[in-house]
Amino acid sequence: FMSKRRLLLISAPSDDDYSFQQQISALSGQECSLGIRHFAMLKLTGNGEKASGTVELLPINGRSQSEVEPLSRDMVNNLREQLKISKDYFSLVVVGKDGDVKAWFPSPLWSLDNIYDLVDSMELRVQEAKLQKRLGISCPETGGGRGGGSEEGRYPGYDEEEAEKMYM
Repeated sequence: FMSKRRLLLISAPSDDDYSFQQQISALSGQECSLGIRHFAMLKLTGNGEKASGTVELLPINGRSQSEVEPLSRDMVNNLREQLKISKDYFSLVVVGKDGDVKAWFPSPLWSLDNIYDLVDSMELRVQEAKLQKRLGISCPETGGGRGGGSEEGRYPGYDEEEAEKMYM
């Protein structure tokens, strides 16, 4: 995922955990807004031998369907260990394209505005939003979601032509 996607990780001791269910409910209808911000959503549940999970690749063009794939038990356990996520408690974690944890929430968020504000303020996201605007990529129901940042900002190493190919 490094440099391709931001990660929204939802981790809980079980898939019937109350906080986990609340967060899943709150995320309903957010696929486009998360997708155009290049998020992949990882749901991690259980622990040890009973650990399982899925990764949902949200559509970055605002229109196609999400792809959902299972995660192995080892992958779930390794992700938690690498990112220092407790297997015993609910956690919502935002990981940037650089692999660094950008935010950690110990309880469910009913609104993703804080996450959108955080991501939309990142230099790379400013460039992505500028390109998406030029290509006419937006969420049908919202006209593109929130924020967007400065039009003139540049991200070192950002190749607009290469990035444009991702959307085609």
